[in-house]
Amino acid sequence: MDRVGTASPAGLAEDLLDSIFKVATELVRGQRASLLVRDELTTDFVIAHAVGIADEVKKQIRIRQGEGVVGSVAASKRSLLVRSGDVLPAREGGDPGRYRTASFVSVPILVDDESRGVLNVADPLDGRSFGEDDLVTLELLASHIGAVLLQREQGEAMQRLAETDPLTWLFNRRHFDRRLEAELNRALRAEHLVALLMIDVDRFKTINDRFGHRTGDAVLRAVASGVKQAVRLYDVPTRYGGDEFAIIVPEADSEVGSRVARRVLEKTAAQALPPELAAAGETIGLSIGIATFPRPSGDAAALIDFADTAMYRAKEAGGGVRVWEHSFAEGPRGSLHSRVATPPPAPYLAEPARLASPDLQALLPRSLAVEWNAVVVGKEGQILTVALPTPNTGAVDAISKASGFAVYPVYSNALDLEATRRRLSETGT
Repeated sequence: MDRVGTASPAGLAEDLLDSIFKVATELVRGQRASLLVRDELTTDFVIAHAVGIADEVKKQIRIRQGEGVVGSVAASKRSLLVRSGDVLPAREGGDPGRYRTASFVSVPILVDDESRGVLNVADPLDGRSFGEDDLVTLELLASHIGAVLLQREQGEAMQRLAETDPLTWLFNRRHFDRRLEAELNRALRAEHLVALLMIDVDRFKTINDRFGHRTGDAVLRAVASGVKQAVRLYDVPTRYGGDEFAIIVPEADSEVGSRVARRVLEKTAAQALPPELAAAGETIGLSIGIATFPRPSGDAAALIDFADTAMYRAKEAGGGVRVWEHSFAEGPRGSLHSRVATPPPAPYLAEPARLASPDLQALLPRSLAVEWNAVVVGKEGQILTVALPTPNTGAVDAISKASGFAVYPVYSNALDLEATRRRLSETGT
């Protein structure tokens, strides 16, 4: 994440492009001007900056190399100066015609002798034709734009390298931390879940000790290939550290996360084994833990801990996939017990009435709801998310025993909860 007050390399490059384009329009005065740059995904040329062109038109313009005047300039890598009255070259099977504009200059923008854009100025404001001086000016500015485009590409490449693991070419921990924060904030705003998968390679230390680190690296690359083939387009696959991987799965509950996890197992099993492992009859095993935010985990640290704990439970069971359960907090690791007992107030419960429903309240005996001022605000599998005014272990245990569900407590304003509980009670639940 960029430090406060420090612009990113991409942002600086965009500012430079904007400044150079403004200089071009001031020095070579025309009613219309445009800077088109190449879209790396389609190789079409699209408008990055323009004067005298409607915004809706700018969004629609896409020009292929060799198409029209701009595309021809890009393809030929040669500048074009058109004066008033100039005639178009005759087309095959057609008559020559005049340009639709009085006069214009179109200059290619080259990076390593490759067309990356075109700078255009049309229709001189004084009604005269553009001349050789205007052409020279735009060619000089086009060379500066080419240098900025190269600088931007190099900055983006360095950014990618800084956030990519060089062994597996997955995202690294730095990128994971930044993206996890962004995805959790987005989930709160949109009121949807985010799933996190923590993945550990089974018996990895044994593989390293027996076959050597080169084979261990080959195993990590095979797992990474399986992960990349299994994830959705907008998931975030990461080498979390050592032999542990993580996948952020936006807009996903535990069921969606489980489907991604099963694909990871299938795709990894389909990878070619390192020769040493294949000769020894070995396979690559994975243990995958899944947790979701903001239910049942209320922050990033809890989400990672819950998914990590589920992963260890999967490993204890011999591998495979496990989803975090409330009962895990009582397990051997024990580190989650205090977090589950007294988690921080959940920001998504600021308006519990929007989440609570009569159907959910039917899962909670009315007498306990009154006694503990409790409102059920969510259900996922065998876990009820229950809002309480304050941390209360006795209430959690009593509700869990009476309802038959594991209970994940979250906390909200006592008056809001009381009003919500009474409103729901009046509906007859």
